Amino acid sequence: MNTSPDVLFLTGDDTAYPQQITELSRLGFQIHRYSGLSELYLHLSQQAIPLVVLAGPLAIIDIAAAQLRVMRPGIGIVALAQFPNSDARVRTLLSGADACLDTYINGLELAAVFQALMRRMPDTTQAPAPADAASAQTLTPTATAPDSAYASAESVPSPSGGWRLTSKGWALMAPSGQTLSLTTAERSLLLRFAHEPDKRISRDALSLDTAAGEGSESDRRGRFIDVMISRMRRKAAAQRVRLPIKAVHGWGYMFTADLLVDADIPDFEGTMTDSD
Repeated sequence: MNTSPDVLFLTGDDTAYPQQITELSRLGFQIHRYSGLSELYLHLSQQAIPLVVLAGPLAIIDIAAAQLRVMRPGIGIVALAQFPNSDARVRTLLSGADACLDTYINGLELAAVFQALMRRMPDTTQAPAPADAASAQTLTPTATAPDSAYASAESVPSPSGGWRLTSKGWALMAPSGQTLSLTTAERSLLLRFAHEPDKRISRDALSLDTAAGEGSESDRRGRFIDVMISRMRRKAAAQRVRLPIKAVHGWGYMFTADLLVDADIPDFEGTMTDSD
């Protein structure tokens, strides 16, 4: 691992976060400060950078996180903001951030988060394809929903055909051959999709699958489902395919492609848990 990793730091203001940036520099991090997204995207398109810090209004952070996750699925994204509540943090995590931190965090804590992210980034040393300033400008964010951002990551279109649960249900194979490993909860969710005639599941039914609960507990379970599906989309995007799970507004989720189940996989049993 690089002992002095580069970090792109979007501050929105050239004078913001002086203490944190000074402390990170003293700890060996090479900080590149940017006040605007277009310059940050240009730098990222030309060099292999393992870490990005996004600071500023939450609306900008969420859109930028989604765009960055499409550009570089393996990059570490840290959001610095004054999060008003848990729902705001969940939205930012679902958009693509790996960590949501308050603006008053010190440089030492921020460095510890960077190191934790770096430990799971084997691909950050791979150089991205060269890009010029004109192509980088096309990455300037627009009012794009996170689901749309994941859709644009499908640089290798999947041919017609079905997805398949294989390896006793612990792997999902795309029509084009890429394979995603599954956690217990992800496996249960896909088995549930496969056993529904229309491959649609309501959020209420999914919440009951994770655990019984009412009020805030039920809401927490619902957010767990959202996070789990977002995580699966990110794993698929890293394999350069689009996971065909569509959110049905105000109702639930639908698997929009054929989903085959190998004969050695037992019938659907049990419930999902949020321990994975």
